Amino acid sequence: MKIMILAGGNDQAALIQELRMMFKDVEIVLIDFAPNVIAAKYADKHIIESTMDLIKVKEIAIAENVDYIMTACGDQPLLTMAVVSEELGLPCYLSKKQVLNLTNKMYMKRLMMENDIPTSKFKTFTSKDKLDTTGLSYPLVVKPVDSNGSKGVRKVMNEDELYEFAKDAFRFTLTDTIVVEEFNDGFEISADFYVIDGMAQKVMWCQLNKFQVNDSTQVIYQSVIPPVLSEKVTATLLEIANKIAKAYEVNNSPLLIQAIINGDDVRVIEFSARLGGGAKYKTIQNVTGFNVLRANLQSMLGIVPEIEVLDTGKCYSRCHIYLTGGKFVALEGLDELVKNGTIKEYVLTRPFGVNVNSPTSSSDRVASIFIEANNQSDLDSKVKMAISTLKVLDEKGNDILKRDMYLI
Repeated sequence: MKIMILAGGNDQAALIQELRMMFKDVEIVLIDFAPNVIAAKYADKHIIESTMDLIKVKEIAIAENVDYIMTACGDQPLLTMAVVSEELGLPCYLSKKQVLNLTNKMYMKRLMMENDIPTSKFKTFTSKDKLDTTGLSYPLVVKPVDSNGSKGVRKVMNEDELYEFAKDAFRFTLTDTIVVEEFNDGFEISADFYVIDGMAQKVMWCQLNKFQVNDSTQVIYQSVIPPVLSEKVTATLLEIANKIAKAYEVNNSPLLIQAIINGDDVRVIEFSARLGGGAKYKTIQNVTGFNVLRANLQSMLGIVPEIEVLDTGKCYSRCHIYLTGGKFVALEGLDELVKNGTIKEYVLTRPFGVNVNSPTSSSDRVASIFIEANNQSDLDSKVKMAISTLKVLDEKGNDILKRDMYLI
């Protein structure tokens, strides 16, 4: 069996390792435009091309005579996977139409409105349009319809900011289209489901804590499990997941929903038929015992996975590590924290030796740590201990870990 993997980050490296465990004789062809990606060492061949170049990816798939095209934990390669698989008649758990509806926020929001899925009022614009927001109330949120990692997503308070931040959002869209939607107060949750036989089953839900970088930009610095939700919100989320599964024809697939919760009100931000990035699959397995990455792989292969999720009654957090800005040379204290039980595990998300900006999107994180505790108070104490112990060093030995987001 020969399988093409799109993108070469940590999550795709884990996907390749799962493939190696499932099949003794599998050949992996990796596509990623960067020459030194982590997944390359797990692949048999690394071809340096963009995963977004549909023509080139198709040419490579034909030349390599691959049996499957796969990716994990990212929206943009998901479209390439579906389009090229469909054009070549290769098996794929998602169609081109499905992925467009699930990854392009313009199509997604329209279908949400048509199917009574609660979301913010919105308008879409191309770079040629005048930004007429009549009917929308400030504050607003500007976002590209097809980017990931929160790139180009900004909160705007007035018309001057609208035009300034819209210009920035257009830089991150492949289709020259942005969404402008009303801002909703509340806290954000990320809700993972798995859809089997048309029914959405709960896997894991978490609250996403965000740091206010400036008046218009936030970044996720921590996920906390479980979130505190009312019974009404819990029921509403399950109802929404089943509506999405039906409207978007999602089946034998993961389903990731991001939503804003304000009291008992639920407003869906976006969703996709994939796993979350940033080692989310590891968090799910640590919390529930369910190997969701393997389940997603089984779905890609046309196998219906068995869903078994445990509830330990404990509290958990994945904390993302950002820098104040500088060269990422070393990360000290991790092994000590694992040894003394403060953290259970960690993941590096950027290689040593690269220059990293202060945070403007989730792609600026350099690592994440996972913490388990018996209760919320114990969890808070372990997070503070971990953040105060860790050091991220630049080439001069300066500690450039951005701690203030954990001290607010």
